[in-house]
Amino acid sequence: MAPSLTKALAALAVVLSAVGLTACNGDGSVPPGVDGTTLHIARSESFDGWDPDKAAAYSTYQTLQGVLEPLLRFSPSGDAVEAGLATDWSYDAAALTWTFTLREGAMFSDGTPLTATDVVFSAGVWAEGPNYGALYANIVDVTAVDDRTVVFALAHPDSTLPVLMTWSSSAVFPADFGGLSRTEYFAAPVAAGAFTVADWSPGGRITLDANPHYYQEGRPYVDHVVVEVVPDATERGAQFQAGQVDISEYVSPIDAPQYGDALVALPASQIEHLSFTTTGGPLADPLVRRAVAHAVDYESIAAGPFRGVGAEPRGILPPNLANWAPPSEEPFRRDVEEARRLLAESGAEVTSLELIYDAGNPTDHLVAQILEQDLAEIGIDLGLTALETGAFLSRAYGLDADMVLWSYGAVSPDMVDPLGWITGTSWLFSGFETDTVTQQFFAYGATESPEQKQAIIAQVQDDALRGAQAISLAEFQVQHAVSESVSGFAPAPWGMYYWDTIRVGE
Repeated sequence: MAPSLTKALAALAVVLSAVGLTACNGDGSVPPGVDGTTLHIARSESFDGWDPDKAAAYSTYQTLQGVLEPLLRFSPSGDAVEAGLATDWSYDAAALTWTFTLREGAMFSDGTPLTATDVVFSAGVWAEGPNYGALYANIVDVTAVDDRTVVFALAHPDSTLPVLMTWSSSAVFPADFGGLSRTEYFAAPVAAGAFTVADWSPGGRITLDANPHYYQEGRPYVDHVVVEVVPDATERGAQFQAGQVDISEYVSPIDAPQYGDALVALPASQIEHLSFTTTGGPLADPLVRRAVAHAVDYESIAAGPFRGVGAEPRGILPPNLANWAPPSEEPFRRDVEEARRLLAESGAEVTSLELIYDAGNPTDHLVAQILEQDLAEIGIDLGLTALETGAFLSRAYGLDADMVLWSYGAVSPDMVDPLGWITGTSWLFSGFETDTVTQQFFAYGATESPEQKQAIIAQVQDDALRGAQAISLAEFQVQHAVSESVSGFAPAPWGMYYWDTIRVGE
C-alpha cells in the first residue's frame, strides 16, 4: 500500500473514532492505533531528550526505546536477544564481520522504507557520539550489500555486537536525518519504533502516538502513551490510586506502601553508587577516597532507604546479567578507625565536601543523609545538593562536584552493558581514566569463553576496589506499580519493558 494511502486511511480512522464510530478489521477486531486507548505513566525523573548519545537517566532509556528503535530487542526474560528491525544476524569469526538482514517492509514512522543505507548512516552517528562513541570503535566499516543486508567489519573479534544493537544508543535514523539538521531531527525524531513523538518537554509531559507503520503486526495495542513527570511521590501514589495512572515507574522502597499489591518487584539488578571526582581537589588522592569508603555505614543504607528490596553490595557491577562475577577481594565495609587512619596518612586537610543527587529520588535523599552523618564521624562536613534531573546530570557529566550519588543498572542481558556504561560516563562520573576499562570492554567482546568473560568482570570489580573511584553502597530491586487494567506488561529483570506489548482496559 502506498504511504500516502496508508496515511489517508489512518486519518479517516481518527475521524470515525471522533464521531463515535468504530473502525474494524474484517474479523471484527480493532486495528492498532484506532482503539483510542491511552497508557498513562508517571515517574519522578525528567527526560534527557531524544539524542541517545546524551541519555543518562534510566527513564530516558525507557522512553527512547519506544520511539528510536535499534536493530534488535532484548527478551522479556532478560537472557536473550531477539529479532527487531533485523530478523537475522550472523558472525563470521574468520572474516571479523557481523551480517544483519533487515526485516522486509520495515519503514520509518513517516512511511519511508528503512534500508541498509539508513543503518550505515546511523552507525556513523553512533561512532561520532562524544559520550558513547567509543563503544563503537571496534567497527571499522559498515557496508550496505543491498537494501536489506548490512555488514559490520570489525578490527578485532567481538561476540557481543548483537547485545550492543539492542541499546538505544544504536537507534536507526533516516539517512542524513531525513534532510534535517541534527538539532532539528532530535527535536522531533522520525524513527522506526512503536510510537511517534506528538509533544514533549524535558521536565514535564511526553505524548506519543501509535506509529501506523510499525513493523510488529497488530502493535502497538494502545493509541497513545502519556508520560508525566510527577516529582512529588505522594501525588504520584494518589494519581495511581485514583486510576489516573496505569504504571508508576521505579517506585522507591519509601513510597512502596502507597501501592500495596500493585507492585511488581524484580530481582536485584541496580547499584546505588557514590562516585568521587578524581580530577582535582582532595578526592584526587586515593587514600582520601578509601577513607570515605570505610566511613560508610553500608548496613544502615541497605536496611533503611532500601528496606525490603536492598542488600549490602557485592561489587560495583550490577548482578543478574550473563557472566557476572564478584570481586576477588572483600568489598568496602564500615571501619571508622581505618577511615581515620587513611585520612591521617593522606596528610590532606579535608573539612568539607559537596554531594549532589537527583531531587526526584527520595531514596537518594535518605542515603545522602546517612552519608552526611557517616562523614561527620571522621571530621568531614558533607554539603548535600539536591538537583532536578537535568541539572544533576549536567553537573555530573561536567565533573562539577566532589561526589555524585546515583544508581544504575543494565538495559540489556549481558555484562558488556555496564562496561559500556562505565566507559561512557567517565567511570561513573568520576573522571577516572577509562583506557583500562575500555580495553576490558573490547577484550570481553573478543572472547566467547564464559570463564574468560567472568575473569575480566572480576578484574573490573577488583580495579574499582583498588582505585576507589566509585564505590557501591547497595544493590537493590526495581519496583513498578502496575494497574489491574494493564495487561502485557513484561519487564526484563533489570526493569526495562516495551510499551508496544501493553494493552489497557481489556
